[in-house]
Amino acid sequence: MQDVKKLTSKIKKEMEVFTPKSSIRGERLSFPLKEVKVLEGSLDTRGRGQKAIVEIKGKKYKVIGCSCGLPNCMCDAYIVEIKK
Repeated sequence: MQDVKKLTSKIKKEMEVFTPKSSIRGERLSFPLKEVKVLEGSLDTRGRGQKAIVEIKGKKYKVIGCSCGLPNCMCDAYIVEIKK
């Protein structure tokens, strides 16, 4: 039974993804969560404004809260690359 729990936990961690929208094209992006390094803030917060600064594949991005499309719901996010 312990082996099943360990395997389930491992699969869940490998399947977790960060799915922001692209600020340039507006399309939905998908990154394995293990490839997203949170440098500042949190990806778990809701609301408008900057949520976090992250690094993905060597590039830094601002994570900005936005509407998911439902009335008064701000649970979505888009990312903007931070230029050097």
